Amino acid sequence: MKSGTSFIHIITFFSVLILFNACGQQTSARQRTIKEVDGVTIVMNPREPLNPELRIIFEEDLTIGVEDGVENYMFGNQVFMNTDDEGNIYVTDWDRKSVRKYDPNGNFLQSIGRPGQGPGEFQDISEVRFDSEGNIYLNDVKSQRISFLSKKGNYLKGVKFPTIFERVVINSRGFFIAMSVDNIELGKGKKWDYFYGLFDENFNLMAEFLRLPQEVNTLSKKSEDSIAQVFADSLSGMAFQPYVNYVLDKNDLIYFGYPENYEIRVYSSEGKLMKIIQRDFEPVEISERHKEYFEQSQSEQFLAKIPANEEKRVFELVKYPKYKPAYERFTLMENGWIFVVVDSVRDGSNLVDVFNKDGEYLAQYETDVSTDWLSFNNGKAYAVATIDDYKFIKRYNFEILGYRDN
Repeated sequence: MKSGTSFIHIITFFSVLILFNACGQQTSARQRTIKEVDGVTIVMNPREPLNPELRIIFEEDLTIGVEDGVENYMFGNQVFMNTDDEGNIYVTDWDRKSVRKYDPNGNFLQSIGRPGQGPGEFQDISEVRFDSEGNIYLNDVKSQRISFLSKKGNYLKGVKFPTIFERVVINSRGFFIAMSVDNIELGKGKKWDYFYGLFDENFNLMAEFLRLPQEVNTLSKKSEDSIAQVFADSLSGMAFQPYVNYVLDKNDLIYFGYPENYEIRVYSSEGKLMKIIQRDFEPVEISERHKEYFEQSQSEQFLAKIPANEEKRVFELVKYPKYKPAYERFTLMENGWIFVVVDSVRDGSNLVDVFNKDGEYLAQYETDVSTDWLSFNNGKAYAVATIDDYKFIKRYNFEILGYRDN
């Protein structure tokens, strides 16, 4: 009896020990870890959010745009937007190479810029951004210059770039965050590097954030599929590839992300790495719906240059990766939270993550709000919406529900 009882006690002890260890592992798997490595704070978040009940609820407040009618309220296929601190809305229409300005009630005020190569004219055009004095600046990649204009649209000055600079953002010290190109090699194949970094006012590199080597091989022979294959290869290099994101906050901190992994890096105004925000995640597999969305969006833009009878063959030749990037893009809320768009499809819900200002993973949920060019300013949210292939500008009131301070 005693030996049998002892055996039962031993089995019970080890069972409890195994259960305790398993619970401990599950608990630790749910916990975030924060550590310092060489002066950099690393915040590693688990898959499970701290505040799963949290939701940001959006209510449409204003719509700008019409399908047909007054020209000043009709937009092309490629539209970017931004807002100033007075609530005015600036809509960059890439097709028209101009910016339209609307007041906070959505009334058209004026058109800024026009196609051309002179002062206040554009061959290419970026979204509107604002310098430390409140003036507008626009990046023209083809002209290799940045143009500064007053909020009334008066041309102030132009700055010529010594080389290719794209996606330019200027901080309050006059430093440039941008993408540039170097290590260019030409021949049967073409090689070059895209690199992202912080440049001083004289365009000298101060800090490099990311380098992406590129290579293109030319076709060695002609075939019936040559034209279609060229377009398909180009689209294969674009389809669901990680897209570099960066946002400058009001304190000149640079939030930079390349979603090959779920990571957002935070740099100082001088380009020093300060924080890395990470999250464990389950990759999203590319579905037929994702492919349909990609094909539709590219049919509207990229494939307009080839005959319609080639289009079907092009998409038959496109090679898609198995998984989408870790996320699509992110933006900053005025309270310092990070709003991350994980997965979006047209006419469907968007999966989003929310992090607090310390980089802690708060919540994940689905929302039907448009997330294209989503931004937060003046206590409102703004976005570009596509409805029946027409572009509209949306403004939303929003409310944070279910938040608890962990």
